Amino acid sequence: MDPQPQSTSDSRVPADVSGWLLALCLILTVVFPATSLYRIISHTIPTAIAAHALNRIVLLSVYSLLFSALAVLSFMAGLRLWLVKPHAVGLARRFLLTYLIANAAYFVFWIAVIRPTTQVAYAEMGWYHIVGPAASVFLWYTYLEHSKRVRNTYPVP
Repeated sequence: MDPQPQSTSDSRVPADVSGWLLALCLILTVVFPATSLYRIISHTIPTAIAAHALNRIVLLSVYSLLFSALAVLSFMAGLRLWLVKPHAVGLARRFLLTYLIANAAYFVFWIAVIRPTTQVAYAEMGWYHIVGPAASVFLWYTYLEHSKRVRNTYPVP
């Protein structure tokens, strides 16, 4: 008549959103959208308004639209991870790949529109739109692929 005690010998990582998974959720839900929108509102839009050259206006407008959309997608991916929704890990992975592709596409678009003449300009834009995003995507994509906490929190149906 005694109820069967649950086995506590399970050595798996608990299925909750904490540790590095919580850090990723915070980055996707709060940090990335807030910093992207702050940069767009405080820098990109005023610079586009003050620009006199059409190519600068087009470039900054594309930047605003592209990174606003990424901010929304990031928020959705982070919120789904945080709320432990089905297919949240897949959405987070798609966001990471979209983020990387969008940065690379913007870099190529920047080259086509601005036609820079100095290597320093290429290096600076390459650092911010290729190297930085690639490192970040590699880190978080690898984490989503190999983390025991992620596997336990979001079991594959």
